[in-house]
Amino acid sequence: MKITRRRFFKLLAEGAAALSTLKLVSLIPSRPREDILRPPGAVNEEYFNRLCVRCGICLEVCPTKAILLADFNDGIEAVDTPKIDPTVGPCEFFRGRCEEVMRCSKFCPTGALQLVNKEEVKIGTVEFNPERCLAYMGKECVVCDEMCPVSEAITITDDLKPVFHGEKCVGCGICVYYCLAEPKALTLRPDGAKRV
Repeated sequence: MKITRRRFFKLLAEGAAALSTLKLVSLIPSRPREDILRPPGAVNEEYFNRLCVRCGICLEVCPTKAILLADFNDGIEAVDTPKIDPTVGPCEFFRGRCEEVMRCSKFCPTGALQLVNKEEVKIGTVEFNPERCLAYMGKECVVCDEMCPVSEAITITDDLKPVFHGEKCVGCGICVYYCLAEPKALTLRPDGAKRV
């Protein structure tokens, strides 16, 4: 098929118009996603996707490698933005290697992640499934309580069963990461997440 000069310029103009439209659409704040766990210091989701340039610096500086890139399952507007996966590694902003300074927020070049006091951070809340919990199956296991950095987020009953207090949970995912049950009895959800 031969393309004439006129047809070539018409296709070029249509392509430019399509790209311009896509660029304008990307500037419109996206609807907030309620199901993506963002690193500490993340701005509100409606602006996060606009500010994040998908550079990957936060992934590089995360000592536990808990930060992964979102994929198409997280929505097209979120592709290649950072998200937390506590099954890969816990977020150590509350206690651990990032306790003094949250590296992901410190090195974010655009402000999509901002430095905040650790007391202001809540990545999400742990969801507990007692049917999968070793302690509820009659085995001795309180690893979640032993590893949790937040006082009173997890308490242990007299018969050695964990009780989770979502209002105290900061969503670091340490209990999820160290949970010995397979499949895990704990899931980190973005419920109650605080954004900057």
